[in-house]
Amino acid sequence: MKTVLTGVFVSAFGIVMIFGPGLLGISGFDGGFAISFVGIIVANMGVIITAIYLQQANILNGILRGEGSLAHWTFEPQLWKKYTQKESAEEIAEKKDLFFVVSAFALFFGALFWVLDNEAGFFVFLVMLGLIGIIGFTWQFSAWYYRGQNERGVREAYIARSGVYMNRRLYSWRSSSARLLNARIENTRGMSVLKFSYTAFTFPAGQTYNVRVPIPEGQEETAKTIVQQLTNN
Repeated sequence: MKTVLTGVFVSAFGIVMIFGPGLLGISGFDGGFAISFVGIIVANMGVIITAIYLQQANILNGILRGEGSLAHWTFEPQLWKKYTQKESAEEIAEKKDLFFVVSAFALFFGALFWVLDNEAGFFVFLVMLGLIGIIGFTWQFSAWYYRGQNERGVREAYIARSGVYMNRRLYSWRSSSARLLNARIENTRGMSVLKFSYTAFTFPAGQTYNVRVPIPEGQEETAKTIVQQLTNN
């Protein structure tokens, strides 16, 4: 629900940016057009965020009701601690590529507007630099926050045909913008995990996500069965 409210707020902020220059009497050639253009992007991002997370809320409710359930695992404290340490290192490494891709897009469009309009475009370029800074901070903060969540979290995972709900986080490949690529058992930094890879839309393009679920002792055969059921569909 918090994410949905965030999406609504972002949309409202974007709308203010679209119509704000006209209401404040800022000429389009004095930066008004640039502010409104950025506002259109922000508003659309807010709408997309709201729609996606409303859909995910419905998927989560289905998983908790047991729809398409494949397994419900709980983890021993020692296994969970080991998983948390290794997952933190994987999380930082995977998000690094996304940071560089988004930064490249931001710099490209910022420089393009600066070339097309020296004055207003410079404002857009500064906004894009600020965006890169925010994304970089979010990347590092989210890795730190995610590790803290795991350390203090709920040591359990629900695995279903539509996704995984682990430690109060949903990873779903049944939404309109997502698709499961594969499921397999692998060794990640010395730990046996059940790994799911799926694609989902993330501005400005689709992205591949990976979720790794530690396999509890004695659940190896169940993990193999889960892989078979998901990959044979």
